[in-house]
Amino acid sequence: MVRSKIRYELIADERTRRETFKKRKTGLFKKLNELKTLCDIEACGIVINGDGTQSEVWPSQHAASQVIQKFKNLPSSSQTNNMVNQAGFLRQNLSRLSKNLDKETRKVQSLERELLLAKCLVEEEVDVSNSNELHEMLRLLERKIGMVDRRIADIEPSSSNMVASLKQTNDGPLRGKGKQPV
Repeated sequence: MVRSKIRYELIADERTRRETFKKRKTGLFKKLNELKTLCDIEACGIVINGDGTQSEVWPSQHAASQVIQKFKNLPSSSQTNNMVNQAGFLRQNLSRLSKNLDKETRKVQSLERELLLAKCLVEEEVDVSNSNELHEMLRLLERKIGMVDRRIADIEPSSSNMVASLKQTNDGPLRGKGKQPV
């Protein structure tokens, strides 16, 4: 069963908001603990409630201050190396999605050329007015011919061996189902 997509906006009901905060805070600290254990890293978490009156630190205030101090002692280039704000995060995702789109566009164009080539071979007629498309079809056809030639070359040695072995079997004293040669 698929969960419905959650809209992330402020929860209007105060009681529901407090309950959600408590559950998600527990889940966040649990994930931090898993990350720390599985990856053997140092991690801490600080959560401050909405009105700023109460904070909770994980795993402890002393351990969190040690992790924060280690972070502050890093060179500034190391501190900011993997930091991403929302705009940077969106830029990274946009760049990745653009690359994927370009890759998929090239795939679609290639499949369209192959389809057009197949259509031209079946109908024995070329309905292309652009010389670039014709040259691209020619390159594609040459590649396909090369693939067929290589496949034939792979098959021929094994088929000639098979023919030779069949000849040897048929040239023996008996041919077929026990009949003598004439």
